[in-house]
Amino acid sequence: MRAQRVACQVCRGPVSAGFTRCYQCDLHWRIAGGQLADAVVPIGYAVKGGQFGTDLWRYKWDDDAAAAGRLQRILWDFLRGHAGCVQRAAGMTSPPTRLAVVPSGQGRAGPHPLERIVASCLALPRVSLSSCAQPAARGRQVDPGWIQVSGGVAGERVLVIDDTWVSGGSAQSAAVALRRAGAVRVAVVVLGRHVNPADPRVAALRSARILHPQCASRPAGL
Repeated sequence: MRAQRVACQVCRGPVSAGFTRCYQCDLHWRIAGGQLADAVVPIGYAVKGGQFGTDLWRYKWDDDAAAAGRLQRILWDFLRGHAGCVQRAAGMTSPPTRLAVVPSGQGRAGPHPLERIVASCLALPRVSLSSCAQPAARGRQVDPGWIQVSGGVAGERVLVIDDTWVSGGSAQSAAVALRRAGAVRVAVVVLGRHVNPADPRVAALRSARILHPQCASRPAGL
């Protein structure tokens, strides 16, 4: 008998019985289909109230240097050990050629603090993504219209880094915007896939072996 799927095949969040994608990822697929990211790879689960989830909040809203340092080490270690796994999961025949960071959807002034973390871990040529809409105007769904792509991406393989995944709307909007600008492959690496410990489906994630695409590494945080 086939084992019951407990994690969304896209974002590795909890999924309802009988489904392969969670509600949000299924909605993204119905909106954008094949323009979405070729692979979404969360490094770990950010459990509400846990250290990892708290760091993902404090590094950008409290400008917490210690939290930023811990997140930098997590990203560095993951890329050092699993960059090839991400490449294969996205169907890239060779490593990414461009790097992008998902912009803030909260109207933040100045550079996103994730930019500093990513710059310390990766030296790929950058593609600038910027917000060109008010946060209230875009909501949580896939809407590439709020993202402006600066820099040529036609024919490029793009690695996108985001800090958190709740609905996935921001990261997938970035992926679609890059596709429409000409990128041939897009892989999204997310530091933390937020999960709520009060959700009864999360218990199944705690006991199951949830793999990163094509490698035997379990997301941290559970």
